[in-house]
Amino acid sequence: MFYTHISDQYAPFNIKVINVGVRDSTYVLDGLLYHESDLRIDEHYTDTAGFTDHVFGSMHLLGFRFAPRIRDLKETKLYIPGKSADYPALEKLISGKLNIKHLRSHWNDILQLTTSIKQGTVTASLMLRKLGSYPRQNGLSLALREFGRIERTLFILNWLQNVELRRRLHTGLNKGESRNSLARAVFFNRLGEIRDRSFSNNNIGQVG
Repeated sequence: MFYTHISDQYAPFNIKVINVGVRDSTYVLDGLLYHESDLRIDEHYTDTAGFTDHVFGSMHLLGFRFAPRIRDLKETKLYIPGKSADYPALEKLISGKLNIKHLRSHWNDILQLTTSIKQGTVTASLMLRKLGSYPRQNGLSLALREFGRIERTLFILNWLQNVELRRRLHTGLNKGESRNSLARAVFFNRLGEIRDRSFSNNNIGQVG
């Protein structure tokens, strides 16, 4: 399938052919880091398939604000550094305690990975795919997951309080859906043909 990154001006700025069996989140960062346009991307919106804890952590480290639409948000739990009793108002939403000690011990590894991705030594999609497939004992994978849980928790709390964030997210995703609807109408429903039925121009133009 074609995985397309679309700007807030409806224009695609990166298109990548991906395997339909791989989760979309694996390729989110590729389009933000390796596009050849003049755009400066500050905030990125995706649907539920576009996020994992690894992506949340990597997005922040690479300088992007990440705003995914999380399906079944009420079932998504928060992670905290202390005891759930310390946050009585959120106690029902808390899933577990963050392993800050493990995160600190692998912090240099996380920074080294981030630098390698940013400099293009390795692609973000390759590393996210590997980290997602590593066993639970892999220190770097677990540390980046813990960092991502921090970012995901902060995002959810911000989402619940910030009406403007919710509006921006829905507007951004609607722009993407509008562009995709146009592409489907032109290339599939019309079989790649743009028809002008006016009296002045009764021609058929073949796309691409």
